[in-house]
Formats: sequence, structure tokens, C-alpha cells
Amino acid sequence: MKRLLHAPLLGIMLSTTALFALLNPTFAQDNGTITVAQPTDALTMDPAKHSAFPTANIMFQLYDAMVTMDGEGVFVPALATEWSNPDPLTWRFKLREGVKFHNGEDFNAEAVKFTFDRALDPEFKAPYFSRIAAIKSVEIVDNYTVDIKTAKPFPTMLFSLYEASFAAMIVPPKYTAESPDALASAPVGTGPYTFVRWLKDDRVVLKANPDYWGGAPAVENVVFRPIKEVRTRIAELTSDGVDIAADIPPEDVPSLESGETKIATIASDFIYFYAFDTLKESPLQNKLVRQAINYAVDVDAIQQALLGGLGTRVALTLPTNAFGYDKAWQPYPYDPEKAKSLLAEAGYPDGFTIALTARQGRYMKDREIMDATIGFLAEVGITVEPNFLEPGVWATVSEAKGREGIIFPGWSGRDPDLVWYPILYSGQYQSYYANPALDTLLDAGRATLDPAERASIYEKAAAILKDEAPHLPLLTPPLIYGLDADLKWQPRTDSIIDLRKARFE
Repeated sequence: MKRLLHAPLLGIMLSTTALFALLNPTFAQDNGTITVAQPTDALTMDPAKHSAFPTANIMFQLYDAMVTMDGEGVFVPALATEWSNPDPLTWRFKLREGVKFHNGEDFNAEAVKFTFDRALDPEFKAPYFSRIAAIKSVEIVDNYTVDIKTAKPFPTMLFSLYEASFAAMIVPPKYTAESPDALASAPVGTGPYTFVRWLKDDRVVLKANPDYWGGAPAVENVVFRPIKEVRTRIAELTSDGVDIAADIPPEDVPSLESGETKIATIASDFIYFYAFDTLKESPLQNKLVRQAINYAVDVDAIQQALLGGLGTRVALTLPTNAFGYDKAWQPYPYDPEKAKSLLAEAGYPDGFTIALTARQGRYMKDREIMDATIGFLAEVGITVEPNFLEPGVWATVSEAKGREGIIFPGWSGRDPDLVWYPILYSGQYQSYYANPALDTLLDAGRATLDPAERASIYEKAAAILKDEAPHLPLLTPPLIYGLDADLKWQPRTDSIIDLRKARFE
């Protein structure tokens, strides 16, 4: 929604959004309102109880983590001002003084310890537990210093504190302890915006925090609207209903690059891939079948036809800008005859039928990509029966480890430990694969601070993954946003929508 200060109010019929703004004083501010359209609504307002990026986009405005990352991928202070390693098993963080939670509670070492103790409690069942599972304990040194202890050296601590900020966003201990479920619907953080209201499946309304330690945001109000259909998101953008529309298709870029709208795009850290459930009895337990599926799908054709050639093909399930990614790695080539031969060798000369468990409308072109994949697999005799789940159902099924067959989950992370460990290590939350040899390597990779040693370890792990084919790696897609022409805002490679510095020109 454009700035209401400049909206003509007489002689025209008001849009629903504008009328809502006029009838709600929260919106009638000189500094205006940024309205963001993304495909799905929040799952919860508790930062440690989800693993979904649309939810994280809202949490990022309400909460802060210990560290954050700038636009160049460099770690910078947030609630921690500095950090050091007194010994290989200790990360010491100096905390920012004078910060208060939105309810007036003081931010201090107690809040950090409470947050991590809560997320690390096995009974709490934090979805992103795997990202912080290496943490043994959090010890208070003084009111503004904490030591995070690990059982082994933890080379990706800063990545984990940032990328697992779903679980590591700091919450107020007194408020949370008194009402353990309160954060789910009435969040309280230290972030640049405070919570106003959540109208489920309609909008989340936030208001600028004038006392934010990083400086009050330039824009007074923020609204997140869940708009599943991309055509509707674009229509809302072009009719002034929203200021940021996420997941714009490549073919719509030219039409939105002039007039009242513009395009912002950036290379993504996100990975499109298919995971194979090798834990339940099915043809997917056979390595030859998994290899056959990799040969059967023409990923380059999908990328060209559906993404206009944008995005980056990946050889393994890891972004190409991640630590340890070797540009010499090669993906499986498209070879349907080889796929048929492997299926016959595996005992399936006539193919088989398998389920596909996925969401649709969560990621750019996800349904089209899945439809194309189903078509390619049909050509080699594999019949796919898709089961598309609503976001809330998807989360419930995921927590119960109930996804079946071929799975289209999506993931991100700039280190193999943050990608391969949670989605490939035996028994982990998002892993549908078990391999003791791979587990040994993944354990070793997260147990040394030596970059050269880690790179060598992950090269060996990559060889196993290429041969075992527990996934069908696809690509890292571009991030494309449609913007109001007057909005100054820079997207991030991790797909988090950070509105701290957003402003209207």
C-alpha cells in the first residue's frame, strides 16, 4: 500500500485496503505503511516453534538474534556486540546493554540462557533443534556476558545462531515462563517492530518500535498479507494494495519494471531439490532407482522453460556459494535410456507407482516444476501420485515425520553442516536417509575448526551423496520481488524480508 498521506481520499471509491487503513488509527501515520504480500500466513508467532520462511519474515521484524548477517554475507553484531573463543569448546558473547523487550523486560544474559535452554529442551521439540543441537549449555558469566559451551568444536556456531534464528531469536524469560504458550499469539521481542494484531489468513499488523536499539524504522507500520496466488499478488501490487510482492515469476519481470512498480532481484541461497524417503519400504530404498530418477529428469530444460534460464543448477543439495562446494562437481546428466536401464536392473522394468508429498504455491514455480518432473518420470515408467498439502497440514505432517515417497521440501544454508546434517544425518528432523559412513563424515566435519580439514571431509561426503543419490538436486532459484516504485528496499540472498532500513523515497 502506498503512503496514505498522499492518497486521494475524495471523489474516488476507496480500495478495501485503504478503507481498512482509514478505519484503523494504527495505519494513519505520516511515515506510512509497508504492506508485504507473501504466499502463506504465519504458522505461529513463537520463533522457536516453526521452520517456515514466510513465518520467519514476520519474526525477523519482531525479534532479534545474537548475530545477524549483512547484505554481503558477513556476520555482524545484533544482540551480541562481540564474540571470541577462550578455548575450542567455548564461544563467549558480550551482550548489548540497555536493550528492552517490547513489554519492558530487560534484555540480558538471563534472557539468552532462558531462550537457548527452552529451545534445547528435547521436550520442547523445536523444529530447528538440529541447527543448535551441538550446544551443550549456556552459562552466564555476568549480566551481559554468556559462554556457549559445546561438547566438540563447533565451526558453524555463527551460521547456526543466524540461520537457526528461528530457534535462537531471544525471548523475554519472565513473560514466557509465566505463560508458556503466550508467544504463539502475542509475541514480545526486542525487534524494530512491535505486534499489533494477527487476523488469521488475512494479515499480521506491526507497529514501529521507537525505542529500537538499532534506531527506529523509517516506516511506521508494517502489514504482512498471505496471498497464495501469484496473479493476485501481482494484481495487488499494481493496484496499490501491497508494496512488496514476493515470488514474482520471471515472465512477469518486464511488465513490472516501469510505471508505478519496479523489480528487485538477487541470487538465492535456497535449494530446490527432491528428497527420497528411504526409511519406509518402497522402490526408493534401492540406490539404482534413486540414480534412475536423477537421470530421468531434465533439470536444465525445467530451468530454461520455467525460470527463463535464471537460477543456478546445483550438482548436490548445497548452494554453490556454500563452504566446501566444488565447482568441479557435476550433476547427473539427462539420460532417460540410462534411467530405464537402471530401473530394469533394479527389478522394475515396467516402472512403479510412488507418492509425491509437497506443498504448492510455497515456492516460485513449484507446482509447474513438480508437474514437469512428473512428466519426465512418466516417460521412464514411474507413475507419480501427488499429495499436495496445505501449509499448516504440511507442518503437522513434517513434525510427525509423515512425508512419504518423493518429497519437495526446500532448504537453505551456506555450509554443509547446516544443510547436509539436518536433512541427511540419520534420525534428524528432516532426514529421510540413513548411512553410517556419511554420519561419520558429517560428525567429523562439524568437530574441527580447520577449514582445510573440513573441506577434505565434505569432499568425501559429496562422493557418497553422488553415488547414493538420496536426493534429486535441482537448482537455487532467483529471488524476484515486485516493489512499489517509491519504496527503497534491498532483498537478501537468504530470502528473509528485512524491513529495518526500508523507506519511501
